[in-house]
Amino acid sequence: MPLDTILDRNATLDRIHETLEEVGYVVIERAADSETMDRLDADFDPYMNAVPLGATDFAGYRTRRINNLLAKSAACGELALHPLVLGICDRVLLPYCVRYHLHVTSLIELQPGERAQGLHRDGSIYPVEFPSIPMTLASFWACTDFTAENGGTSVVPGSHRWAHDREPRAQEIVSTVMPRGSVLLYTSNLIHGSGDNRSNGPRRGMALHYNLGWLRQEENQFLSLPPEIARNLPEPLQRLVGYDFGAPYLGFVEAGHPLTLLRASTQADMARTSPEADARAAAIKPIVVREG
Repeated sequence: MPLDTILDRNATLDRIHETLEEVGYVVIERAADSETMDRLDADFDPYMNAVPLGATDFAGYRTRRINNLLAKSAACGELALHPLVLGICDRVLLPYCVRYHLHVTSLIELQPGERAQGLHRDGSIYPVEFPSIPMTLASFWACTDFTAENGGTSVVPGSHRWAHDREPRAQEIVSTVMPRGSVLLYTSNLIHGSGDNRSNGPRRGMALHYNLGWLRQEENQFLSLPPEIARNLPEPLQRLVGYDFGAPYLGFVEAGHPLTLLRASTQADMARTSPEADARAAAIKPIVVREG
C-alpha cells in the first residue's frame, strides 16, 4: 500500500522519515502556525517588494528572490530550528557527518505568468553520481497556499533512487499542494522544480536547506552573517550556520573554537576539535569514495 505523502504536524518522526525514505519527499501540513507566518511576511515584505525580478532561466523571469534570511527575520530563525525538521535532519544527515549546517536560505515568490523551473536535483552542485548518500535536506515552507495552479513545487516520487541519467516522464511528475504554514521535505537526490504559476496571485515559499558539515555551504553564511551580526543570533543558530566545528579539525579559527569570535568573554584555547566532535566522528561509518 503506497504511503501517504501528506502528514499532519502531529506525525511521528518515524512516520515522516519512513515516508521520506520510501517516496523521496513528504509534506507536513501546518507545521507552523498563522502567527509565525504573519511575522515572517511582515519581516520579509519590505525586502521582497524592493528586489527586481529574476533574469535567468533558473532564477525565473517573473520571480523575486531574497537570501540571507536569518539577518532579516527572527521568525525565520525559529523555523530554521523547528524540532520536526531538525529531528529529520538528525536521521537523514547525521549518519554521514559530525554535524550539519544551514546550507542556504532563500525566499522565492513566483509572480503570475511565471513558467516552470527546470527539473533538477539539489545535489547536482556537487560532483557526485546519483543516487548518492543524502548530502542535503531541503525544507520548503509554504508562505502562501501551494496549489497546482500557482506553481506548487513539482516533485518526482521515487526519483531519489533513480540512476544518474534517468529522466522523468510527464506522467511521473506531481505538483505539491499544501496550505500556508506547511513544509515540504526532500533530500539532494530528489528531482524537483517550481511549477507554472497560472493563477492570478503570487506563490511565496521559503527554502531552508541543511547540508553535511564537511561540505561547502551553498550560501556563504560567514559573509552573510559575519561576527557582528551572528553574535546577535541565539547560540543554536550560531552553531547551525557554521560557528562550530564541522568535524574534528574542520572549521577552527586561530583562537580555537569559532564561537570565540562571538564571545568576548571566551578564553582562547587554540582547540582544533572537541570531545563531542571526536565522539561523533568515531561513530560514523567511513564513506567509500573511489573512482570506477
